[in-house]
Amino acid sequence: MFFRHLIIIISLMTGLSVAAQGYHCAADTVKAMELVRKFYEPGGDPAKKCAGIAEAFVGVEYVPLSKQDTAGVAPVRVDGLDEMGFVNMVIAIAKTAVSPGHTRLKDLEDMLVKVTFRRGEPDGFPTRMFYPSDWTVDNKARGNVKELTEDYSHLFKTKSLESVTRNRDQYPALKDSLTFDRQKMVEMGYRTHKIPHMKRESSDWKNVHADLRDGDLLMLLSSNPDSDVFELGFIISRQDGFHFIHASEKEGKVVEEAEPLGRYIKRNSKQTYGWRWLRVM
Repeated sequence: MFFRHLIIIISLMTGLSVAAQGYHCAADTVKAMELVRKFYEPGGDPAKKCAGIAEAFVGVEYVPLSKQDTAGVAPVRVDGLDEMGFVNMVIAIAKTAVSPGHTRLKDLEDMLVKVTFRRGEPDGFPTRMFYPSDWTVDNKARGNVKELTEDYSHLFKTKSLESVTRNRDQYPALKDSLTFDRQKMVEMGYRTHKIPHMKRESSDWKNVHADLRDGDLLMLLSSNPDSDVFELGFIISRQDGFHFIHASEKEGKVVEEAEPLGRYIKRNSKQTYGWRWLRVM
């Protein structure tokens, strides 16, 4: 353990500043790098790593990291996660673990930045992608995820993404007028945005269920006009079918749902009109 902490200290002394590196604490960094080493497979498929990594986070406290962010940073943090923070952290670890060459703390930090911020370029609060739909557009364009929804469905629902600025008081960073205006400009690009979706019951359809894989990223799309996504997370196969792992604000932690995916979606039919299907690349 002494040598692990020594590695972290040396990394911090020889790298950029703590803030620039997105450093949170030594304990979190050690745990994150332990997961990178556990799933280490240069040249492997990151999608096949996501379920196991997501499972390792079950029980971690729910912390509204995105709302609390005032500077546009994404620290390597594993002791507290929100919905998007959980998804970004799992993907960053998975992609780092399969990247050819040496996997260093800096590699993980860089990968987390690439999936968290628009175009992978942090430039303040408005470049953090809060909306899963915005996140999907950007990460699809840069080859981080593949959209599978449209291979099985031609259904779309139109929504305007503007809940962040509409709820300005919930985001401390938006007290600054310039930051608020920049976020508003981002949202203007997502007025009447078309979101592809699968029917609620389709996760149990024979052809769809057969093509689902451990580690696929699912977004349960919200019936609430103020939100684009109700919940998002990864699926993992169990004896009775696929189960959903996600950071739940309601439960106050990362959870694996006890019931199979189809039943979970059906139980939440009033909150979600369908689901979206992605795979990490």
